[in-house]
Amino acid sequence: MSDPSVLVTCATVTDPALAPPGGATLYALEPVPNLRGRVDWAREAPQRRDALVARLDAWGCPVEEVAVEQFFDSTDWAAAGLETGTPFSIAHRFFQSGPLRTANVDARVPRLALVGMGTVPGVGIPMVLISGRLAAERVDSWGRG
Repeated sequence: MSDPSVLVTCATVTDPALAPPGGATLYALEPVPNLRGRVDWAREAPQRRDALVARLDAWGCPVEEVAVEQFFDSTDWAAAGLETGTPFSIAHRFFQSGPLRTANVDARVPRLALVGMGTVPGVGIPMVLISGRLAAERVDSWGRG
């Protein structure tokens, strides 16, 4: 994408204790093709990293004097065990987002509750935690019924 949406978080704005005195944290998440795409990550990763840092700098984000940096591309996510190198589970499109994602129960398998980023309500730590709570509530209700 020539102009992707980028999630940028600077947690030290509200909690300065997350970095050494005078320091800051910066997290940026940019959507990129998974390993089913036609990207040669060995060649493209350094260019993608540099382009992202340049964009962050242009937006006024603190990118000078970086003490610690971690950069993940699709090959890193695959090495961490994520299918096709994506942290978003199934395709991250409108009809697979939020409540439109795969249900957390399957009528074909009684008393099976699914949990995680591949089911409702969706991707991200808060959503996965909510998914766990929903599954636990469902399992608890089965025990009462």
